[in-house]
Amino acid sequence: MAAADLYTSSAHVRDAFEDLKAAWLDVSQHWNDAVSRGFCENHLEPMGPVVKLALDAVSHMSTHVNQMYRDCSDEPAGEL
Repeated sequence: MAAADLYTSSAHVRDAFEDLKAAWLDVSQHWNDAVSRGFCENHLEPMGPVVKLALDAVSHMSTHVNQMYRDCSDEPAGEL
């Protein structure tokens, strides 16, 4: 039985957020008015710290899940 792979999921979230930031950078070159600034301030900017907090939490949880897996496994250490 393999340990839970939380790193792949967190990598998908990180990549999606990077794609979103790149898309916004492209769009903001053509859409630059009060509405776009409001969208950025109210929706995009608050996402950065939330995504970072979530990725940090997943990393921390993954460490614990993998340790629990090793503690409960019959397999010798190093075979995960």
